Amino acid sequence: MPTVRVCLQWTSVVFNTITLIVGILAALAGVYKLEKYDEGSNEHLEKFVQLGMAGALILAALIGCLGAFLGSIKVMVVHLVVLLALIVSHIWKLSHYNETKQLDNTEVYVMDLWMKELVHHGGMQHLQQEYECCGDKGYADYTSLNMKVPRSCFHTKDGIHALYPYAEGCMVAVKRAYLQMYRYERWAHCGLIGYEVVGIILGITLCCQLTNKTRRYAY
Repeated sequence: MPTVRVCLQWTSVVFNTITLIVGILAALAGVYKLEKYDEGSNEHLEKFVQLGMAGALILAALIGCLGAFLGSIKVMVVHLVVLLALIVSHIWKLSHYNETKQLDNTEVYVMDLWMKELVHHGGMQHLQQEYECCGDKGYADYTSLNMKVPRSCFHTKDGIHALYPYAEGCMVAVKRAYLQMYRYERWAHCGLIGYEVVGIILGITLCCQLTNKTRRYAY
């Protein structure tokens, strides 16, 4: 029958395989969101931080799998240190959580695109299509300036667009969407802290079993 140590080793391998998948998904999500922000903006830099944390999670998973498979205490200690560093980084991110700042940054982002739209048509196209909105505060932003309401302001199906444009302005729509995304990220950080704590407990338990094995061989 398998010993407790062997069971713990395989449990750790499975746990870290799941961690590896989570890390890869987090990295892909970070890359996807990175394209939504202007280069050099606060949100753009924050996504690089997210990518770094996802990379650290992938590294922790690989080290954990290797340590559990080889039964190496030293490798497992490195794994635990990386997990502990990740928990600290999550706590740091949560301590800087600020919805008001997020809304202000989103407002600047949308306003910047609207200014570009006034100079060169098409600056708001992607935003209007993705969030089903029109103009800054509404389609009246176009009509009041004697500008033609762009096709991106209309719901389109099979090449035929709706008779009336989207009533909601992009400022409200994008703020709501980005704030919801921001809140999801907050809960994701909380969930990862709990998940990584479980990983640390599992790693410490495995290290204790490996230490007992070493002691028995020493006798």
